[in-house]
Formats: sequence, structure tokens, C-alpha cells
Amino acid sequence: MKRPRILHAPIIVINQQWVISRAQRKLGYRSDFMVFNADGKELRVRNCDYNFHFDRNDISFHPKRILRTLKFLLKFSAFFISSLFKYDVFHFHSETFLGSKSSLDLRILKLLGKKIIFQYWGCDIRLKTISQLSEAYSTCDDCIRICQNSRKLRDNLTHLKFADFRVYGGSDAIRMVPDALYIPLAVDLDYWHPADIIPEKYLLPATDSVRILHPFENSSARGDQKGTKFIKTAVEELRQEGHAVEFIFLDNVPYEAMRYYYQQSDIVVVQLLMGTYSGVSVEAMAMSKPVICYLNKDALRLLPKDTPIVNADPGTVKEALRRLIMDKKLRENLGAKGRQHVEEHHDTLKLAQQYIDLYKKDWR
Repeated sequence: MKRPRILHAPIIVINQQWVISRAQRKLGYRSDFMVFNADGKELRVRNCDYNFHFDRNDISFHPKRILRTLKFLLKFSAFFISSLFKYDVFHFHSETFLGSKSSLDLRILKLLGKKIIFQYWGCDIRLKTISQLSEAYSTCDDCIRICQNSRKLRDNLTHLKFADFRVYGGSDAIRMVPDALYIPLAVDLDYWHPADIIPEKYLLPATDSVRILHPFENSSARGDQKGTKFIKTAVEELRQEGHAVEFIFLDNVPYEAMRYYYQQSDIVVVQLLMGTYSGVSVEAMAMSKPVICYLNKDALRLLPKDTPIVNADPGTVKEALRRLIMDKKLRENLGAKGRQHVEEHHDTLKLAQQYIDLYKKDWR
């Protein structure tokens, strides 16, 4: 295969499409990033290569909205036709251009000999029933999103039919896409490191307490997917026992602010239900912070044995926190090992090259 030209599309998931495409550019490849609507996201992603500023769910032929819909359809049609000449690899994240509505886009790409890759990140492929039956604790238990298992199954079969290969970034998806290849989450090591100066607007008050950070994005729309209630309970019980702790719950915080908050924390508790670690875990480790996260048996089989994450679930998180609160040296050792682990396994440049190598293979 000639030097591939790559398009990542069409949605944003934990910033991965951005960091992968930018790293592929650093390696000398044409790699662009397209989304339908990145409005409201952090600045770097809003300034992606193609942003139509349109939600596909807003397509309507009602007289008051038909003009906006037609403008979008014409603009996107022109983009799709031009992309057939510009790109050799179509790297889809979670969805296709047409989503569940049609496979026409995939048929055209396959007819023209384009490489088609599907990548999954979690809820896009996770089936609620399987998750709840297979785990003592499930991230789906208190989720308030409407989960359409039938649609996911239908899309899964469609993707399997057209994909040259499939990839997943979270070990909890292994049951849903057993044919797929696991590639770890990518992190930009030039960005995720302690800052020399923390902007004043992100400075937290000085404290002698052990600061415990629990980040979440849009909890009001997702429900308690991360076991936040268990974390809060554990922290409060430890406080009542006399431990000097400060709990910070970050919800809908700007992406560019996160590394400053990580830097000022002592412990980062990511989640107790999902069974795998997420982009937040990788970012916190890159910032040399000890991470508490629930890893299920699939994750433990898949991840390196020396992964420096404190494995805890709702029943064990209190003891895990107590151990870290009382042992500053342990926190420092885990933080140092976390940074080393990320440099070895999650460096975006290494993973960008791994994707490039896959693009060049003939899988089917």
C-alpha cells in the first residue's frame, strides 16, 4: 500500500481522534479529523479539520428547518465526494457517516477499495445486559442514558461486514467485539506533564489535607456511571475517622484545565464500575498521580501485569483510599511508576505508528 492518507471521523470520544491524527501528522502522514458538530467541546477539537456545526439528529424537512438541513446535506455531500479522492483510509470512531440509517457510505468506500477501520471506546459497543450479567458491579446499573441494544447489535454486524479490521480502546468491550484488536489509549506526553506555572483561575486553595480528585464529564446526562456515590461515601467515612482529606468532584471542567487540577491533587479516583481504565486514568498517570480504578478480569488479562493502578471496587475503595492517604511514599512511588508506564505503553507517537502499520496490512 502506498503512503496512506487518513481521515478520522465522525465523532469525538475522550479526545482520542485528535491526538492520534495529530501524532500521525508528526510522523509525516496526511491525517485529518472530521466531526459533524464539535461545538461546545474544548478549543483544540473545535478547531478540527472539518466541523459541520450540525447535529445529524437535527435533520428535518419541516418548513422552518428545511433550509438549514438542505445546506448541511449539500455541504456534506460535497465533502464526502471529495474525500473519495483525498483519502485512502477511513478510520471510523464508533459510527459511520450515515450512522445506523444506511450502509451506503460503506458500500461506496468498499467498492472503491478504501481501507475501513472501526474503533470502539465503551458505551458505543457495550451491551447493558451483558455488562450487568457478567459483572458484580456494572457501569450500566445507574446509567440514565437510553441504551438501544438492538441498534448496537445491528451496527456491530454491519461494521463486521465492511471493516478491514476493528479496534477497541477499552478492555470492557472485548466481549462485544472478540474479533477486534486492542490498542491502548493514546496520550500526548508533551502536553500532559506538570506545568511550571498554574494559571491563577485554576489555582486551588492551599491545604495540608490529602486532596482526592474525582473527575466526571456531564454526570447529569450520564447518571452514576463511575460509582461516584461509593467514592463520596468512602471519603466521608474516612473523614469521620479523623483522616485529613479534601474531596474535589470535577464535572464538566474545560479540558485545558484538567492537567492543572491533576497537578494539585494527591490521589485520583477515576471509576469503580466500568472494569477498565479510561483516558482520565492515563492522563492522571502521565501527571505522576496515583490512580484508583476498578479493573475486571478481562482488563487484568489484557493489561501488563505491572500496570500501576490501585484496583478497587465499591466494596474495597475505602481501604484503598486509606492506604494511600496514610502512605505518602506509596503515593509518590505509584505516581512515578504511572508516568513511566504511560511513556512505555500510551505514547501517542508510538501508537500512531502502530495504526499506520495496521493500515498497510491486508486483513481481509
